[in-house]
Amino acid sequence: MKLGAILGLLFAALPPGAASANEVVHFRSAVLGGAPADTGFPIWGHLSLPDGDGPFPAIILMHGCGGLQQAHFDWAGMFNDQGYATLIVDSFRPRSVIRVCTSDSRATAPAQRALDAYGALAFLQELPGVDPHRVILIGWSHGGIAALEAVNAKGVSRQFGNGFRAAAAFYPYCIPDRDFSIPVLILIGEADDWTPPDLCRQLAERNKVSGSLELVTYPGAFHGFDNADFSIGFFVSGAAGGQHWLQYDRDAHHDAADRITAFLAKHLAGR
Repeated sequence: MKLGAILGLLFAALPPGAASANEVVHFRSAVLGGAPADTGFPIWGHLSLPDGDGPFPAIILMHGCGGLQQAHFDWAGMFNDQGYATLIVDSFRPRSVIRVCTSDSRATAPAQRALDAYGALAFLQELPGVDPHRVILIGWSHGGIAALEAVNAKGVSRQFGNGFRAAAAFYPYCIPDRDFSIPVLILIGEADDWTPPDLCRQLAERNKVSGSLELVTYPGAFHGFDNADFSIGFFVSGAAGGQHWLQYDRDAHHDAADRITAFLAKHLAGR
């Protein structure tokens, strides 16, 4: 496959046909320190509601450093079929950014994206078709770091009352000193050379007593194991000149889908 085709798959801004199944909605990133809500940065996302009357439990999806991928819309479609509303947050293009895999800025750092997640939560909680008390946050890679930051018991969740029922992260970079007071699921490949699984094991050990964190590792699986567009794999550039291998793993993907399905059913049940 030619390099241009590979990059087209990796960094596609919006998959063809996605707009027909998802409504583009606008809201603002949350703000810290009691500043007026209307001072948050204006961002947008892709909202999709399942068939039926609602109100529906909801899932906020946070993309990785390469921006929106077809895989995020595929996951959202699966969740819609299971009866969940979904909001895929686009943290980059509203800020005139396409990807941040080789560098990052304060405006797109995971800490800022955690505020995007809370802005998305506030938006969903005002929708009549969404149950405001049953919302879960899921992130991938860079978005997984943001998801864990958003629900860190010692972080921004203290200001916003941690309105998420639970959170899940696919192959995030785990910061071992985080604590969680809500259920958290982490799914990562043992062969991941971008976000080390050993750091996630340290994080799981720290939260062992509370039982809040479940860690699932997949032997032989690499970064991006759930993205079918990554196919047989290829290298991409990371920060500080690093090169990282991305590759699809069908078995890991299917197991992750089963685990996420069970996780959602368990933590979004009831009112």
